[in-house]
Amino acid sequence: MNVEILIEKLQSLVEQHPEAKDLPIRVIEDADYDEEGDSKGNYWMSFDSDFEVSFTGQSGHELYGEVRLIGRL
Repeated sequence: MNVEILIEKLQSLVEQHPEAKDLPIRVIEDADYDEEGDSKGNYWMSFDSDFEVSFTGQSGHELYGEVRLIGRL
């Protein structure tokens, strides 16, 4: 993952769905620390699986849509 890919994905999203430009972005993590209390490692992102969008009006997002970037080790 790099910035160029992020920009391309976001530009494509806004071209297809102009309302997406006004959505907040939320990064989802399971937890910051492992079971022993140690801090987890860095997250790397792959947009084939770590990029999700829910538009306003969809189930569970009746009032507000969102773009989700999902962090994975």
